[in-house]
Amino acid sequence: MDYLEPFQDFLADLGPVGVIVLSILDSAGMPTFGGPDVLLLLMAPNFTLATGLWLLAGTVAGSALGCLILHYVGRRGGEPLLARFGGVEKREWVRQKLQRYDFAGIFAAAIGPPPFPTKLFVLSAGVLGMKWQRLLLAVILGRTLRYGLAWYLGLHYGAQAAAILSQHYHSIFAAVIALLVLLVLTAFVKRRWFRPTP
Repeated sequence: MDYLEPFQDFLADLGPVGVIVLSILDSAGMPTFGGPDVLLLLMAPNFTLATGLWLLAGTVAGSALGCLILHYVGRRGGEPLLARFGGVEKREWVRQKLQRYDFAGIFAAAIGPPPFPTKLFVLSAGVLGMKWQRLLLAVILGRTLRYGLAWYLGLHYGAQAAAILSQHYHSIFAAVIALLVLLVLTAFVKRRWFRPTP
């Protein structure tokens, strides 16, 4: 939204610290519409590989902290708080996905681009009593993939990266999820069919 642009510009002027602060705020509930991704894209070409990796790690850590805050709010606020977010059908859909997929649901939500309801997933995980350790691991893995992709594109494609990401993010997201499902199924099949005979 237009009213957020001055704030995002201010954080961008702060450099790496601004990206990390924005990632905390974004994951804690403030709508930034992919702000951390955009700043990573724009800043990646300006840093050495080592510094860029530290920036990526800090952004992932900031997002994980923000998600832990939102998870805690969900645990403390419960259903009355959850009722303020989204319609009944959307909340029920998120609840069903979390009850069915648990860790994998949070992992997929952490990768999902706006307007995927990541914050609703994290808040619902708190309401449903998901352990914070499991949530933290899922968020770190998912955000590493998401922010890692943004950083990589920015590093190699510069100013063109934003256009590439905006045009193909949903396809990339679908491909990553399909690959992860394939890996899980492969591991399951190997474990079931190729177990050593007792």
